[in-house]
Amino acid sequence: MKTLICLALCTGSAAFQLPSSQLINRQQQERLIFATISTVEEPTTFDETVQNDTEEEEPAEQFNWFKAWHPIIPIDCLDNEKPHAFKVLGLDIVIWNDGAVPDASFASRKERPKGAKKMDGTWRAFVDQCPHRKVPLSEGRVEDDGSLLCSYHAWRFNGEGETIDVPQIPRTELGKIKANPKSNCNSFPVKIIDGVLWVWPDSSDDSRIEAALTPVPAETLPFGGEDDERVWKGKWNFRELPYGHDYFIENVVDPAHVPVSHHNVVGSRYGDHSMTINTKESLTKKGFSIGVSSKNVEGESTTTFNSPSQVLIKAPFGSDGAAQYLELYSSPSRPGFCNHVGRIVVLKDLVNEMPPLLKQFTLPLPIWLNHVLASAFLHQDALFLHNQERSLTNYGQYRTSQPANDSYANAILPCSADKGVMNFRNWMSKFAGGYIPFKGVTTMPAANNEVVFDVWNSHTKHCKHCLTALKRFKKARVLAFMMSALLATIRPKVFGVVGSTLGALACSGLGLGLTKLIGMFYKYEFSHADNH
Repeated sequence: MKTLICLALCTGSAAFQLPSSQLINRQQQERLIFATISTVEEPTTFDETVQNDTEEEEPAEQFNWFKAWHPIIPIDCLDNEKPHAFKVLGLDIVIWNDGAVPDASFASRKERPKGAKKMDGTWRAFVDQCPHRKVPLSEGRVEDDGSLLCSYHAWRFNGEGETIDVPQIPRTELGKIKANPKSNCNSFPVKIIDGVLWVWPDSSDDSRIEAALTPVPAETLPFGGEDDERVWKGKWNFRELPYGHDYFIENVVDPAHVPVSHHNVVGSRYGDHSMTINTKESLTKKGFSIGVSSKNVEGESTTTFNSPSQVLIKAPFGSDGAAQYLELYSSPSRPGFCNHVGRIVVLKDLVNEMPPLLKQFTLPLPIWLNHVLASAFLHQDALFLHNQERSLTNYGQYRTSQPANDSYANAILPCSADKGVMNFRNWMSKFAGGYIPFKGVTTMPAANNEVVFDVWNSHTKHCKHCLTALKRFKKARVLAFMMSALLATIRPKVFGVVGSTLGALACSGLGLGLTKLIGMFYKYEFSHADNH
């Protein structure tokens, strides 16, 4: 297991391509974590270090969380035949695709012609409420004619959110219902950027224009275009993590935690963690960038925060232009949780060759396996972030799900190695109002390890790849146990007692192995006390 999850990741991301089963030695591991173990070179005070990173500029308009693009999920993981429930900034939203089956009308799916499939439609995002009685549209259906049906009274809506049918009323009344603006679903602007669905969580009159004029905060990777042969892009991964968006960003711009929190997966808690951090780009409303150097890693890595959603981490690999990138995104889903999307990108060297050590990260592993094994990495520091956020909030030391004007520097004991962390917290206080303005319930949920280790609700139930694999494994498990019983009770005369017994044991072992694998789609527990 450890050899499969020794990932080319460094900062709590679910976005990675897993290597082969060959173990990587400590120096190689540290090389592949983008030089993320660090301390600051100057013996200045902490306050001096952080204050000097802020670029002098005129007071800027505060960042508006609701007039911004937020990443939700890679569309490749979504089933376009169903509506999907998500949250962003405390808002319940339903994401669905309005593609229709060719020549289909509103009818039971049982009547769909054999082999007929939905066309590629447009991905939509609505407030997850039917205008009629406010029940969740995510519990409805996507019909073959490309409409979204509320399963309570069969009201149907087109991709623009307009009511197109109410089956219980006469046509004259339907006309009046359609003319009432209250009959429309609150729909949000949506963009698909490089396979990731982004939502603009504002449905005001000017939202479409404002969204169209605002670029998605997905910083272009600093190399050639989509057809550049030097570029290899891994598959996207996603998860609703059990800690807030601001704690996710804090974690991924904190290189010092990686070899300690991710011991035996990336680096070692017992190694030499010393290194230097320097400012590459000073803090502004758009973000900041830091450089990280270590005596054990060749070259300087960079960690760049592009507000409010992206952290891009680059680690050079050798002197011939090869590099690894972590492309990480997050959005606030609800108090104490965030939507995370990320992946790894590899840039080959100048002669278009992949360094041998990087090749193992480009193996064509099944997507479901990549997703399942992500827990072995993510759950190593999830407990810390989950409990840290709830502790600081519940004791009134630092609250970011409500307006509180708390000082993060006063709430914790910062040191010079926290340069990236404190730069981000300064961005929160100076440019983003110091808190995330969630809609609805803004109280912080209680700490709960069951939530931290939950894989089903955070990922599996939304992922078509994992749901398909889970269904197949469950069928295979049933067959394995049936074969074991068959060999043990019916077939001894054919295979002999010894042969039947060995066959039965092998099938039982397969069934038990599948049971353990199936469990990883639902829950994955981790203990640092047992990780020696």
